[in-house]
Amino acid sequence: MQLRSLIAAALAAVLLGAAPASTRLYSAPAGNRPAGIPHPNLPFVAILPSGRIVAPVGKSIAIGANVTTLALIPGGRFAVVGGRAASGGVLLRTVDTRTMQVVARADNASSRSEAIGGLIALPDPAQPGRTLLAASEPRAGKVALFAVAADGGLTQLHPGISLPGNDPEPMRLALAESGHLLLVADDRNGRIDTIDLATRRPIASMSVGPLPTGIAAFGPRIFAAAASAAAPTLAVRALGSTVVASENIPLDTPLDGATTIGGVDPESVAIEPGGRFAYITLAGVDRVVAVSLDASPRVVDGIDLRLFANAPYGTMPTAMVPSTTGRELFVALSGLNAVAVIDASTPGVLHRLGLIPTGARPVALSLAPNDKALFVANAEGNGVSATLERIELTKIPLERTTLSALRYSHVSHLVRGGTLVPPLRSGRKSDAIEHVVDISLGATYFNSTPNLRALANQFAVVGDYYADAPNGELGSQLAYSGTITPLAWMLDIFRGRQAVDAMPPDIYPRSGYIVNALARAGISYRVYGAMVPEGRSAIGIPLLHVLHGAVGYAPKVGARASDRALAAAFVKQYAREAARGDVPAYEAIRLSATNPLVQDQALGAIVDAIARSDAWSSTAIFIAPRQAIGATRTDPKHSFAVIVSPYAKRGFLGHAHANTASLLKTEEEILGLPALSLGDLLASDLANYFTSNLDVSAPEIRTNERMQR
Repeated sequence: MQLRSLIAAALAAVLLGAAPASTRLYSAPAGNRPAGIPHPNLPFVAILPSGRIVAPVGKSIAIGANVTTLALIPGGRFAVVGGRAASGGVLLRTVDTRTMQVVARADNASSRSEAIGGLIALPDPAQPGRTLLAASEPRAGKVALFAVAADGGLTQLHPGISLPGNDPEPMRLALAESGHLLLVADDRNGRIDTIDLATRRPIASMSVGPLPTGIAAFGPRIFAAAASAAAPTLAVRALGSTVVASENIPLDTPLDGATTIGGVDPESVAIEPGGRFAYITLAGVDRVVAVSLDASPRVVDGIDLRLFANAPYGTMPTAMVPSTTGRELFVALSGLNAVAVIDASTPGVLHRLGLIPTGARPVALSLAPNDKALFVANAEGNGVSATLERIELTKIPLERTTLSALRYSHVSHLVRGGTLVPPLRSGRKSDAIEHVVDISLGATYFNSTPNLRALANQFAVVGDYYADAPNGELGSQLAYSGTITPLAWMLDIFRGRQAVDAMPPDIYPRSGYIVNALARAGISYRVYGAMVPEGRSAIGIPLLHVLHGAVGYAPKVGARASDRALAAAFVKQYAREAARGDVPAYEAIRLSATNPLVQDQALGAIVDAIARSDAWSSTAIFIAPRQAIGATRTDPKHSFAVIVSPYAKRGFLGHAHANTASLLKTEEEILGLPALSLGDLLASDLANYFTSNLDVSAPEIRTNERMQR
């Protein structure tokens, strides 16, 4: 692919131009269109629940759910994608790269919680002439092996290779140059295990640091990026008996709990073909860094992949692959639904060239042997199924595809006025609404919640609202930060919801949650059941430092949250604060009862306490589910949100496309806060649901008689 410097300069001007004026408002491009596939003849062009559009370049094929990894069979005739099937168990699909059709599949439904963490295909060292596929199974603590037939068929070879040690969690895989040594990242134990594929035995282990999310090898050295927020490093270790000095190259400064809340999340490592430099994607800060691999390895350069200069983080570079010549570097931007094309013709000095649109959340890349085709595994694909995408690089008009990728991610327009709900980044706060209350609902259904139904009948309802997170734990991160980090997404798939709810420091977005933005701005806040993990202690997590003294309710260690206790704590605390005239500017409330009626009674008590206070005339309450709940049969993410306020349009039902980040964005606008991430920056806000016509009449909360008996 020929990439001219003139193109690079022009596209850099587009992508790295000055930040927009304070009166320019970003919105999702969906407008009033619902999520889904608008044209049945174009099944991979879709409007996502986020309001963004995917229109992948090239040819795509639907794969299934939770695709996490990709490998090309030697020669490039077949691609294998792996992950977890929608029905549970291992998902493996072999795709003919010429016809883009699935030709073989392997499912293991007997292990419903299993998923594939990494894939490597190679000539089998133990049997010449046979192609071997190695697949890591984190839950089982082993590497499964498959023989790949000439037609792409997969035959599992028993037994697999179990990793040594206590409770191993094999994830990413890499192959040493020797061709028979398989490197396995054990995430749980922070080490790299070396397996001799000729004998099918583990032969060595070495410590590299917590969560080695990216690994690579070149010559006598192994390179592993450890994702620990406390000390993210690129670990350089010896392969075999070769004497190589061990190095731990720092990739970040310590978190301060104020401006830097989450880690840099080094997702992948690649070595340029000459072996002189390593490239590392830092998904948490939208960067690719270059590390010189000379006698004294060190970070020497990097490239900023944010949407524009000083934009909030959120393009999230995850996977990458260099061309065989080393002149180009292709980087998957899972937060922008695109692949960035990087000029690496001068090794170690990187310049961006442009973007290529992909499906939703690209997570794995692979190049055909001749560099003519790029294969992209998209975890969320067209919003219905994960996809595999083939991009013919020789036919890419990079200028045009770059502009398309930007157009699919957002639209912008100049706004006038806006003193009730000022536009984001205006530097102003609302001149009328002083208090924001965010009430996050668990699983609930409109027809079984009389209080919620009564509020919806009286106030403003966001009719085309999408709770675009698969569960409450990821939904909470999305609701309070505007994004779901790659590490949180990965932990949810491979370790389950409890791992996400425990919230290790690495899991957070760089700028934290809305409470961190409030703390930086000196604005008061209080949380009830929100942001604080249940169960074990979370001491040391930077985000939680700002919650000291601001937790109105949290369950005791080992106890489940109670919506009744939460509502009682809120009503009592709120009454004291209202009497003193110091109601916090922001309050986050998370309801979680599995019984919708219990949750609804708590909701009614909370809203009633607010509506009867003097602060009611300057309050806006946002009520929405934090996860997909199956509100409609056609789209489980299609739900509703309710805005309760003297300034909310009474009896109004809006149909503009909105999602979880839309609520956060509107709350930030009211409170005069900056965007926390690219997710809330590019979401459509809910300013149209407010009116300057003040109506202080209190809502009519209905009594839930079944709950009182």
